[in-house]
Amino acid sequence: DMERRLITAALRKSEGNKKEAARLLGIDRQRLYRKIEKYGL
Repeated sequence: DMERRLITAALRKSEGNKKEAARLLGIDRQRLYRKIEKYGL
């Protein structure tokens, strides 16, 4: 799934920093946490 790949790439680029990954994705941190849980990342 494309969204899962984008989240994985953002987490990799931010070296696991979820706040930075959310910023890169243009979403808030809470939404990122929900998506991480949804995709089991």
